[in-house]
Amino acid sequence: MTKLEAAYAEYGMDYSNTIGRTAGDEELLRELLDMFAADGNYALLTEALDNDNAGDAFSAAHSLKGSSGMLGMTRLHRVLSNMTECLRTGDIAGAEKFRDAAEREYKAAVRMIGSL
Repeated sequence: MTKLEAAYAEYGMDYSNTIGRTAGDEELLRELLDMFAADGNYALLTEALDNDNAGDAFSAAHSLKGSSGMLGMTRLHRVLSNMTECLRTGDIAGAEKFRDAAEREYKAAVRMIGSL
């Protein structure tokens, strides 16, 4: 088991499907993970939620949902999927119900990346 595979297992993320998306290239996967950690969409999401801006919140949540799903961050992807559906209809209050879980799972993903 590689260090990356072990990190995915420790954080409950889907390594096998994710490594398949990179044709087995762990170096590429690490680069994608670094890009995720450096991406500013989470900060944009929290700022938009703080300002009751459903449109910007939707855009940021939708982007994070896609990247987290592609990178096998299953719990984060699930939470962001629920949040995105609320925001799609402008339901900030509904999206706020997922905010704590999104923060917890996002921080876990960033911790996993930082552990590599």
